Amino acid sequence: MKFSDLNIEQQIVEALSIYGLEEPTEIQIEAIPLIQKGFDVIGQSKTGSGKTAAFAVPILEKIDERITKPQALVLSPTRELAQQIAEEFVKFSRFLRVNIACIYGGVSLEPQIRQLRKAHIVVGTPGRILDHIRRETLNLRNVRVFVLDEIDRMLDMGFIEDVETAIRALPEEKQMLFFGATLSNDILKLANRFSKNLEFVQTETQVSDTLLKQYYYELDFRQKFSLLAHLLKNTGTDKAIVFCNTRREVDLITKNLQNNGLSGKVSALHGGLSQARRNSVIRDFHAGRFKVLVATDVAGRGLDIDDVSHIVNYDIPQNPEDYINRIGRTARAGAEGEAISLLSERDFDSFQRIMIHDLPIEKLEVPKIKRLRFERDSYNKRPRKKKAPQTMNENKIYSSHCL
Repeated sequence: MKFSDLNIEQQIVEALSIYGLEEPTEIQIEAIPLIQKGFDVIGQSKTGSGKTAAFAVPILEKIDERITKPQALVLSPTRELAQQIAEEFVKFSRFLRVNIACIYGGVSLEPQIRQLRKAHIVVGTPGRILDHIRRETLNLRNVRVFVLDEIDRMLDMGFIEDVETAIRALPEEKQMLFFGATLSNDILKLANRFSKNLEFVQTETQVSDTLLKQYYYELDFRQKFSLLAHLLKNTGTDKAIVFCNTRREVDLITKNLQNNGLSGKVSALHGGLSQARRNSVIRDFHAGRFKVLVATDVAGRGLDIDDVSHIVNYDIPQNPEDYINRIGRTARAGAEGEAISLLSERDFDSFQRIMIHDLPIEKLEVPKIKRLRFERDSYNKRPRKKKAPQTMNENKIYSSHCL
């Protein structure tokens, strides 16, 4: 099937073609016709499946270029994701006269106010969008389509009240679109509460096991960094993202990797960096100027990079949804990828919650590696535990998953 088979405007089809998009993905095939017909849609599909185009393309078809007022509003959980969505709208509207405003915090209000005066489509993060609504610098009277992208993450980050406030500020007659990689009962309740003619679209929610291989190592906490450095140097990584649970851990891991043979090849990404710095890091990673990105979940959530070969969970996320979203950064666009988790005693509870979801994660033996020096600076050292170290009860919990 081609995009032209979906009765999409020819100007948009031509723009898609320029960027190498000829055949729609499953979520696009299912969602675009429903959005074109005016249905409210809740769509679930795996990360990297083309959800942005699934709502961006039909929204562009609905824009009246003569009305220079916001006609569509898209909310996303992070600044990086908002920027990427806005960039997609710009690409797809290459042959249209449509203005896109990207609105997020951490930067001056005045340039955004100027953008909003002539914007047809507004993409932004909840806090800054509400700020403009309260200041009356964002006119919502003409908004006919409202999108909540990465709605699962948005609720996880505590944006539910902001989302509801934004919805109540919109005109009563509007089309509601909800997209995410995972959908909880809270999301379904929210969608049902504010939608009138809701259609549910669900496509493949996980990357195929033939493309994505998942592994874990069980080891002492003090071995983690040495194994991480060994893997990054010896597994043939093209591009790798290393996930940590805190900003401080991201900075420490980045510094120590740079001090142990990866200088110039690794950079950090987390919410403590300035917006300009975060943008620069993402651009450089896209361009291949360095090969290893160390990031937190919030910073890494919206990354849309097709050629990431490896994901390493240096810390195990506390909930399975974050694990799914992390590993969804690799094995994209038909490419193969590997997800590797480094599991120490403090990670057992979180990893057990992940394995309940019947994921095919294979245990690997820890290789013999040289112990590397790890500089912690003023970072609080982990207190020694007097009790004997625990090990995973594989027979009880993981017998159907470990090879």
